[in-house]
Amino acid sequence: MRLKFIYNILLLAGSGLFFASCDSDYDVGVDTGLVAVEFRAGNISHTRTTNGGNEWIAGDQAGVFMLAEGGSFDTPDDVLENNRRYSTDASGETSAFTLAEGSPLYYPQNGGKVDFIAYYPYKSPLTDYTYPIDITDQQTPAAIDVLYSNNATSKNKNSGAVELQFKHVLNKLSFTLTSGDGAPDLTSATVQVTNIATTATIDFGDGSATATNSGQTVTANTATDGWSSSTIVIPQENVTGARLIITLKAGAGKFEWNFPSPTTFQPGKEYSYLITVSKTGITVSSSGIAIWAGTGDAPTTGTAQRAYKVGDYYPDPANSNTAIGVVFQITDQGGAHGKIVSLDEKTEFSWGKSKRDEKSAGVARIRDENDGAAATRNIITQYELSYDLQKYYQGFHWIFWTKNSRKADGEWYLPAKNELKEFITQWKSDKPGWNTKFIDAGGSAMGATYYWSSTEYNHTFAYFVNIAGATGYSTYNKETKVAETQYGNYPFGVRAIKKF
Repeated sequence: MRLKFIYNILLLAGSGLFFASCDSDYDVGVDTGLVAVEFRAGNISHTRTTNGGNEWIAGDQAGVFMLAEGGSFDTPDDVLENNRRYSTDASGETSAFTLAEGSPLYYPQNGGKVDFIAYYPYKSPLTDYTYPIDITDQQTPAAIDVLYSNNATSKNKNSGAVELQFKHVLNKLSFTLTSGDGAPDLTSATVQVTNIATTATIDFGDGSATATNSGQTVTANTATDGWSSSTIVIPQENVTGARLIITLKAGAGKFEWNFPSPTTFQPGKEYSYLITVSKTGITVSSSGIAIWAGTGDAPTTGTAQRAYKVGDYYPDPANSNTAIGVVFQITDQGGAHGKIVSLDEKTEFSWGKSKRDEKSAGVARIRDENDGAAATRNIITQYELSYDLQKYYQGFHWIFWTKNSRKADGEWYLPAKNELKEFITQWKSDKPGWNTKFIDAGGSAMGATYYWSSTEYNHTFAYFVNIAGATGYSTYNKETKVAETQYGNYPFGVRAIKKF
């Protein structure tokens, strides 16, 4: 789809018989016929990113600079008129622009040519011919939708009517939401874009915007029914980590989608997205990136998971019937990624063969304390064709044979020492709650006293964590299935974990 957002203002040359004033800011000569400049706003042919739809609003204010032909803001003498303020007289498709203050704006009477720079909305004072912008507050788009014009060049008192063509300096993201599986209520949904810039300075020399911060969040201007939303964004190249966050009312759900990384938000473009919201996630597709004065770019597509929290069932937090695990750790800021623990476990299982140094045997990362995925995969690969995997490496064998359907590189794995400690810490915070979650989803409560990690300590021992949260590695060697003590027998067990 092509959209053309160009705002037309007519500069009308009117004449009058006036003598040159001695306090004029530029040389208008000594003739008696000075030519004053009048502004009139023309039709706005398409929807503005303001409160006015396709019409000007009474009181809209724009600023105008007049420079010597080919002049620069870097050269003070080139700036003949500085930030003159004009406002519309009335609302409508056309409206007169009236000088809000100061003496009339004149062409150089000696016939010298000038260039016009104009912008909207008006701001004063300005510093170094730059325009500061902050898009954090999106509730009044007219206040942050900066328009810029520099097309009117080489004009003089004989040029007649001059048309200014305004273009968007920033860009716009438009979202259309639809209710998918489960028919979630979108009323009062909140749409946010995070990890982007919210402040910038605009250079009047060329209309470019330069971001002055990063990693910020904006809340889009959303209709109360939740079906449509839009936000104005500062143009940037190679943005990484930008995310879309959809939050339903009353804690009904929070979903995220990652923009392609890196992504670029180009000035003067509108990026349109179609978002289907279901009970378990969102699907995002782009209906196109329309240049406001040109040809659209190719669309993009993507999918998104919902934002999880510790204790949620996975994949559907509200549905124990479809659960394959429970979230025990979140590994990003938004809750889209983390780790789950299996609903089931095995008890009276050994870790491996005692007196066998797995590290020396070439099992890579077997002593990694933070990520057990590689250790699990490498143990299975090492002994997959040996009866030892079933006889000694019983926890690894269970994960290989049952959890991963005999795939050596499956997604489930035995947690490393610190991963296991994280889960036990979460479980200890609400033992009855966690055990109930496991049982309600068809799993089993925690039944062992000690749980093996994937982390080898040395040729004899491997790390384990007891249900009190203490880490151990001595006393009980790798082949231990049950700790026999004077107080009773205490089983060793295993639970698998998986990343999402």
